[in-house]
Amino acid sequence: MTYERIDSGGNPQPAVDNQSPGLPIPSIGYARPLGENATLAFGLWAPYAGLARFEEDGPQRYSSIDLSHSLIATVGVGVGLRLGDNLRVGATLQDHVVALETLVMLSGCPSQTTCAPEDPDFDSLNRIDQNSYFNPSGSVGAQLDVGKKVTLGASFQLPVWVRGKGKLHTRLPASGFFDGASVEGDRADVAFDLPAAFRAGLEVRPGNWRVELATTVELWSQHDRMTIEPKDVRLVDVPGVGTYELGPMEVPRNFENTYAAHLGVEGKPLAGKPLVVRLGYAFETGAPPDEYLTVLTVDGQKHLGALGAGYTFGAWTVDLLFAYAKMSDRTVAAGTGLAPQLNPIRDQSGDPLVVYVNDGDYTSSWLMIGAGTNRRF
Repeated sequence: MTYERIDSGGNPQPAVDNQSPGLPIPSIGYARPLGENATLAFGLWAPYAGLARFEEDGPQRYSSIDLSHSLIATVGVGVGLRLGDNLRVGATLQDHVVALETLVMLSGCPSQTTCAPEDPDFDSLNRIDQNSYFNPSGSVGAQLDVGKKVTLGASFQLPVWVRGKGKLHTRLPASGFFDGASVEGDRADVAFDLPAAFRAGLEVRPGNWRVELATTVELWSQHDRMTIEPKDVRLVDVPGVGTYELGPMEVPRNFENTYAAHLGVEGKPLAGKPLVVRLGYAFETGAPPDEYLTVLTVDGQKHLGALGAGYTFGAWTVDLLFAYAKMSDRTVAAGTGLAPQLNPIRDQSGDPLVVYVNDGDYTSSWLMIGAGTNRRF
């Protein structure tokens, strides 16, 4: 991912590149039958997420510096039931475990003085650590055979409401305004919502092949903000002022629903050989509108192509995957961005100083390599 920012004064800044070396996306599952018409399954999995890392003093610093150490993992248990010869239904209960570690530069420009926008002397480096171990959710789904070689399927994933306590680690700005000052307290609460999703698909099975056409709607309009609320965190012994209480901060997101189409083909090209080959393509729209696009989560219209293969050795099957996704280049025109520079100490109601920090050009792509194995008992 590359970002070429235009600062709040309309000046082009040097391009910055994502420095994260890549992220593992683990998953593991186990399923066993419960009689002839039921199956019980357990699983642990993580979402596909592009968590980026940049230089601490880069021009993107007010949106994000490092999110690459964060983790979202889902633990789930599910039950599937066969209702007759043609209908199968299922449901899962899930717990989404969130360990958020984000590094971002805040503005420390107080109401008692005048600061130039983005003055590095008033930059305050902050790390937010939030652990939320219980964020329940779930899903339901069904499959219907409408012929010997045709199956319809649909599922609905509930949203996830992430709420958790965390720590806020603050480095004071270099400005002489803060000489002799210190920080008391480090508690902060973080809250945001992840969307519900609806999926539907059609599978046909000609010969030794399977062809699936599917669609996904993710209700990202539910993700309208992230809130960071310091609890009893203050700057003390600030010359001429005394104490600043760190106030709540809101990161406006205002995402839009996304829509995706998927086409997949799977089959056995060699008669009598336990080799399976796979080919897939997907197109998806982007969630953030231009005015709220930032390097925190770069997204846009994207095309994805995938190749895969699997080979069975007795009770074991080994699978390999290669995929590449390319996002259409995006531009937030100068003066149109609405993602603000965050400032926890300035009273914006009496003396607003709103600086928007997300103008510029965004390009991104993703390379995915996967391997897996499964065993039948």
